[in-house]
Amino acid sequence: MHAVVPPPAAQTWHKRLGRHLLRFTLGCLLLLGPNLLFFLIWGWPDTPIPPIETATDDQFTADALPASHADALMAALRDSRKQAGLASLSAAISFDGELQWAGATGWADIERAVPATIASRYRTGSVAKPLTATALIRMVEAGRLGLDEPLSQYVNGLPAELQPLTARLLASHQAGVRHYSRIPSWWMGWHEAFSTTPYTSVADGLAIFVDDKLRFEPGTDFRYTTFGYSLLSRLMEGASGMPFERILQQQLFDPAGMKDTAVESAGPMPTREAFYQAANGRYTAAYPINSSAKIAGGGMVSTPSDLARLGQALLGDALVSGAGKAILFTPMALADGRMNPENYAIGWRVDNSVRLLGENRPTLIIHHGGTQPGGAAFLMLLPEHGITVAVMSNSGTRAAREDVQETAYALARKVIDQE
Repeated sequence: MHAVVPPPAAQTWHKRLGRHLLRFTLGCLLLLGPNLLFFLIWGWPDTPIPPIETATDDQFTADALPASHADALMAALRDSRKQAGLASLSAAISFDGELQWAGATGWADIERAVPATIASRYRTGSVAKPLTATALIRMVEAGRLGLDEPLSQYVNGLPAELQPLTARLLASHQAGVRHYSRIPSWWMGWHEAFSTTPYTSVADGLAIFVDDKLRFEPGTDFRYTTFGYSLLSRLMEGASGMPFERILQQQLFDPAGMKDTAVESAGPMPTREAFYQAANGRYTAAYPINSSAKIAGGGMVSTPSDLARLGQALLGDALVSGAGKAILFTPMALADGRMNPENYAIGWRVDNSVRLLGENRPTLIIHHGGTQPGGAAFLMLLPEHGITVAVMSNSGTRAAREDVQETAYALARKVIDQE
């Protein structure tokens, strides 16, 4: 028998298809390969987290808090870390006007075998936004700036499109300023969220986005944006005549008693945690980012105790007046009257939530979370109960962000159950 030979046209078609598939495969490898390598190195937890003795756990308990309550809170925190498989978890709770409890469990630095303590400092991620917003409102109450005065009144030399923007629009994410680019370059390490570029000033960091077009007419829509907060911090600098770091110290850290909160430095910082991407009991090192371009929206370090102190101060009237808190905590509608999709106020999300106490007990929660490489945080205020809860981790995975929030809920329930 003789083999059947395909006609020349069929042979040519098959060869062309093969060449196209080969080119497509090579193109995908060229475009996706470096990013896959990036995530395998920096985002894929592959090393088991070593066990750590519970004797290394650190805890503070106020004199008025019963020991049994403190033990229950510490046990809940310990269980949350084990179930989530994180390197460490740290939490703090304040009520009755002061810090009542703080606890830390796990590793501050796995490689150096350093346990976490309640003084360990974590990356705040976007929890920096409510901190910035609180400093902003204090400046407004001191008459240093107006929420609805144009950016051009305080800062010169910006593109004409940005000049009419106001502090209120920027702080509520209604200014139209873009967020991080959604399209990474061929190497994920160049993505704006993973920037390693050091900027010597807030003004220098604006170069990343300041010449880009606004995404919508200011006030007509909502777009969550860290860069909008960078521009807000430049406005605050222009209004005060001082660097943003000094504004934070004078307007927030000192008056709120936040002695362990600071702008993050690229160099060594005392008591700062090591940064990991951890989940399910495994970890890898976090990509070494530089946050100098986004201090106001995600470039600070703090402790849960400091965040809980801030929350308790805000539940009182010494830090911000009642009128100021009404501005901070009232979600802002868009120009057409629709509520923005995140119930976002000035630096805070505000919800009547059933996630905390169930369908029959909706609870007012004023909150903000944050995540970035090497850190996740969640801060919430419960005005009806006078309680503030803050939880932080030295892992920046999406799962860690969810875990710190769920841990905060679990701790809050335990406190409310004792009321």
